[in-house]
Amino acid sequence: MYQTKKQKEEARNNVIKWLMNYALDHGVGVVFTYVAKKDDPSESFPEYNVAVINANYMNIDEIPFIIGHEIGHLMLNHSKKKFYASPANRIRMERAANEFSLDLLTEYCDLHEIYFYNALTFAEAFGIPKSCYYLLDEAL
Repeated sequence: MYQTKKQKEEARNNVIKWLMNYALDHGVGVVFTYVAKKDDPSESFPEYNVAVINANYMNIDEIPFIIGHEIGHLMLNHSKKKFYASPANRIRMERAANEFSLDLLTEYCDLHEIYFYNALTFAEAFGIPKSCYYLLDEAL
């Protein structure tokens, strides 16, 4: 999809801007931290309605998906108490946030008339983690 590294970076920045505007339009705050280690997770804080995104994450291509995922936790009213109440709750909430992120990214594609040959090229373009590939057929 991208011809150069610069084009890929520009495309990633454009989707991040769109996600940030989506969050603001829905009363959700998104903050980037530059002090986290490369393997530290991003996290949402429902009590403040804010997501903290690790800008140093080891795979920068996954940042748009991560932003959408954390926005999803907040938009779906996931609470920390329920999240940590049981492994089953955690699995359900993580899946829902993953689905929310995929829905946001497909909405972005629809609005910007971006089309992909198949789900795999979509996943590669947006840095969808391989652990979420099972959701692609449902989301697309």
